[in-house]
Amino acid sequence: MDFINFTLDKQNIGLEWANGGYADLHNDFDFVELRYNPAAATLRLSWQKSTGEWARNVPWPALHLVFEGVSYLRVKERDPEYPFSEDSTVQHICRTPTEAREEFENIYFNKDAQPDYDVLLYFESEWGIKVNAATGRLQLES
Repeated sequence: MDFINFTLDKQNIGLEWANGGYADLHNDFDFVELRYNPAAATLRLSWQKSTGEWARNVPWPALHLVFEGVSYLRVKERDPEYPFSEDSTVQHICRTPTEAREEFENIYFNKDAQPDYDVLLYFESEWGIKVNAATGRLQLES
């Protein structure tokens, strides 16, 4: 998968892009929507800026990851023991080998990622998303 205008950060919680751009998906943004269009083979994942004081200086009210040419998508169920508030907090984001499609909890280090690896988003309530696509693109709302 080619990331068009971003990369995953070394802490496995955020996105980076040109000119020092950075979005911390763990602390500064709350996940709000997963929209999959099978006919178009697209997946759109959306976050809103957190209402917490720590996110006050984040300049974007929302951001989206858009995957086109989706060839693999899997959603792991949440653990019902967690409060629903934990569904919106990313625990880690990384790229994972296709042979590890059953694993969601493990963090793989992005520096070793191969182009055919899946993208994993794992949340505090132990639910997760794995996707593989031709491209991934970041959209920032202003």
